[in-house]
Amino acid sequence: MKNAEQPEKLKESELYMPIKNYLETLGYDVKGEVKSCDITAIKNGELLVVELKTGFTLELVYQALSRQKLADSVYVAVPLQHKHIGSDRVKNIMYLCKRLEIGLIFVCYITSGKPQIEVAVHPASARAVRKSAAKKLAVITEHNGRSGSVNTGGVTRRKIITVYKELALAIAAILDKHGPLKVADIKKLGGPEKTGAIIGKNFYKWYEKAEDLGNRNNTYKITDAGKEAIEMYGDLIDA
Repeated sequence: MKNAEQPEKLKESELYMPIKNYLETLGYDVKGEVKSCDITAIKNGELLVVELKTGFTLELVYQALSRQKLADSVYVAVPLQHKHIGSDRVKNIMYLCKRLEIGLIFVCYITSGKPQIEVAVHPASARAVRKSAAKKLAVITEHNGRSGSVNTGGVTRRKIITVYKELALAIAAILDKHGPLKVADIKKLGGPEKTGAIIGKNFYKWYEKAEDLGNRNNTYKITDAGKEAIEMYGDLIDA
């Protein structure tokens, strides 16, 4: 069987889909870029975190140790070429992960087909690590609040979309499509339940009062900044 070479200049985001697909076959709900975690996966209340890197580094180890404070299980994922299988370096990486109670996933470039997932080390419970229930809850809340997996783990930070930003974008999209509206009308057109609060805070400056329509209090229109956001995050809105 023909060996496949690892793609040149591999990006972290290219590791995301193979791992996402693998975890979904195990019954996990998978999201990317949640609270600085590359991948979060939830099943039966269990929170699993995977950190992605194009190579095994000390920085990756630090990230994984930090994630142990909030997740039930933590994995690191790196690519592995055929020529490195069984090497001393790979054995040392596996040994280190076992000692640190961190899981290890290889995205293998072995055949001419799609990348294959190899779980080399399953993490222990890391009982010695002091867990933060508040941080875990924050990650789970953010994860569950997403309407879909619109973020890809390892992407540039410009493309990250949080639950709050997703809701704010939904309002901007409605105003962009329908023109100036009152809060109640935005909600009738599919806007979030918290439309009033989001517009009132106007964190991203995407809305403004439609003064030119003789607005007294609650008719709003999209701003130029809002239109730029629609253009920038159009693909995420569509997703």
